[in-house]
Order: sequence, then structure tokens, then C-alpha cells
Amino acid sequence: MTATPASSPRLARMIERLAERFAAHFPPHRRGLRRIGREAEFPLVWPDGRAGDVALLWEPLLSEPGARPSYDDPAGRKLIVRVDFPDAAYEVEMGRATVEVVLPPKEDLFALEAASQAALMRLVRVARSRGMVLLGYGIQPRTPGGPGLMTPKRRYFALSRAVGWPWMYFTSTASDQIQVDITRDELVEAVNVLNLLSAPIIALTANSPVYAGRRGKFLSGREGLLATLGEGRHGMTPRRFARLEQFVAFVCAQTCYVLPEGGRFPRFGRPFTSYLDARGPRITETLWQAFLWHEHYVWNSARPRIHYGTIEVRPACQQPPDEPMAAVSLCLGLVEALPEALGFLQERLFDNLWPTLRAYRRAAVRDALRAEEPVPGLLAGLVALAEKGLRSRGRGEERFLDPVYRRLDARLVPADRAVRLFQRGGVPAIVRQLRL
Repeated sequence: MTATPASSPRLARMIERLAERFAAHFPPHRRGLRRIGREAEFPLVWPDGRAGDVALLWEPLLSEPGARPSYDDPAGRKLIVRVDFPDAAYEVEMGRATVEVVLPPKEDLFALEAASQAALMRLVRVARSRGMVLLGYGIQPRTPGGPGLMTPKRRYFALSRAVGWPWMYFTSTASDQIQVDITRDELVEAVNVLNLLSAPIIALTANSPVYAGRRGKFLSGREGLLATLGEGRHGMTPRRFARLEQFVAFVCAQTCYVLPEGGRFPRFGRPFTSYLDARGPRITETLWQAFLWHEHYVWNSARPRIHYGTIEVRPACQQPPDEPMAAVSLCLGLVEALPEALGFLQERLFDNLWPTLRAYRRAAVRDALRAEEPVPGLLAGLVALAEKGLRSRGRGEERFLDPVYRRLDARLVPADRAVRLFQRGGVPAIVRQLRL
């Protein structure tokens, strides 16, 4: 099957229709404050730093009031992949030693902090009952990613064969992802600006320098390893999108690894435009669901999520236990300051935004705050804009940025602390100091 060229009128119309349907899931106007959700991943380890097993947590979690399990195989009910409570959900994704805590949208950072604390108290208690600990850290410190860490979901076996070894890095990494309300008119600007800002976010939140039992070459090992998926596929988008159709065309041009079919996941291995070409020109429900499946496996640093009407900001590592809200507050503040942040970047970097910040992103992944800023004062100016964005909400949330300011003043991030711990006491020191 040969893909229709992107410039073909027929394919262009189909992409326009996909973009229209995509945009319709975002509200035309904002009502009140932007709500904030969180998908926070935590490495689960044994006391010596070896990877734990989330499956051992399901039984004690399900003994708690209000627990409701979900299965990878709803008919056979053999593999539990998520346990829902009214206030939070606990999920296992690619890595069987990484717990994802999913929190529903909250009105402000105080409510999100309280919900996070309550959800983690339950999870920490259950983990301890099984002899394991959770880390405020961005990667498994001792056990390398690989097939032995992959959650045995049916789709993951198919995806691992289609993607190859880079897929395995997902099995060991842990992020702190934030979901923030955006409107239809903000959608494209949010994708553009927050992908540009992924470099500063990484520089200020890197926390995964020790992995596979040794000091790696990246202070953000999470982002450094996942870059092997391809810079267009994971990380910063390659260019500015002037319209939503251009973003949708970019997503469709990516290789579609596999597509679900009758309970199976056969390999596709071609750009999604090939699928469109064979099944258009009408956007059927089957085609729409196939697009959503494909789009889910494009992991840019900021991506719109239609299920929530949000922008998902992805590049931060999980943060240390004494500064749990640092990444969340920074990202929310920057979303609130999108127009100002874009103007700030344009004023200082002129027409070189994308190449300059792409190069800075690579340096920040490696060196965090030791990476040379493209222009002096770039990070300080952006953090000040994030503070202004939080102040504009009128809830006093700007205090959550205090750890970010301390990092900026000292030119030290959590990754630097983790390196020092490792140098003094190896992986056990990281476990002792970064355990929740």
C-alpha cells in the first residue's frame, strides 16, 4: 500500500476533517480557573534498589473500601492493570515496576496537592506492607529497562516488536505529567509554546541521572533514553504549526506501529496516511478510533488530549519527595503565561526559536542547569513569567514555585543531588533519601 502524498487534495480534506473533529473536543471558551490534573509515575523498588512489582500491590489495594479493578483482558480477568478509587486511580503502564497515580482535575494546586498526598499515603502504606518502597525519582536506579520489566499487556508485546529496543526504555522511566484545561483557540499555541519550553522545563526538573546501577551520561536519563524513539516522535516537535491541520498532518505522517483488529494487534509499520488513503474519504467511526489509537503513541513533550480537553505537559521527571509540586507548579504557571512566554522567547531569540531551543534541549537533557542558556537570564525570565501566571489565578499558588527558585539560585537540580548520593553510598543511598 502506498501513501498518498501529503499535498494530495483528497488527503488534505481528510486531515481537515480529522482536525475539525479533534478541535470539537475542546471547549470554545474557558469557564473560571483552568483545572489541573496529574499523572504522576513513581518507581517501585525493593530496599536494595532492585525493581519491584506493581502486581503485588493489587491484592492489598483491592481490600480497601471503594476499590474497583480494571483488566487488560476483561473477559478472562487475568491481568489487573488499574485499580480505581473515588479520589484517585493506580495504574501500571509499560513498566511493571512503575506505579502511575492518576488524579482527576482539581481547581487549584492546593486541592491537587491534598489529593496527591492522600493518594500517596494509601499507596506508600500498601507498598510497605509488601516490603517495597516508592521513590520520588525519574527512573529505576538499579534495574535497567528491558523485557523483564515490561507489563505483559497484549498490546505491549506487539508494540515492542514493532518499535524495537527503544520501547524498552519506557519500562524503567517515571514522569510527572500535568493536564491543564485549554480552549479550542489556545490549542495550537499551547502545542507550539510548551514544546519550545520543554528545554527550560527539563533544565529545572531533571531527576534521573543514575540508572542501570551507574551514573549515566544524562542528568535527565528519562528524556535522554527515550530520545532514541526519534526526536520527532518523542520530545520537542520539529517546527511551529500555524494551524491545527498542520499538527494533525504531522501526527498522521508518523509511522503507525500496530493497529488493533478483533482483539489482536497486527503490525502496520507505515505512516498513518497510508491507512487514511486506503479508507477515505469519509471519516468513519472506525477510522477516527484508529487515528486516536495512533495519536496516543506519538509522545511529544506537549500534546493535546481530547478525552479531557487539556494540554498534557510531559518532559519533567518525577520530583523528589521534599519538593513534590515543583514541576506541576512550573508547568501550570507557564500554561497560564503562554502569550507572554512566546513574546519573551521571540524578543530574545528572534527567528531562531526552534533550532536554538532544540539544541538547548539536548544540552539540558545532558547537563540540566549546567547547560549554557541560549541568552543570559532566559530561565530566570521564564520562571518569573510562571510566577506571574500563577498570581493571575488569585489563589496564592505562586508559593509552590519556591523550590524552582532555589534550584535556579543554586544552579542545582534534583539530579545533582541524586548524583552526590550515588557517589557517597551507591543506589542504596538514593533509595534511603528519595523514598516516599
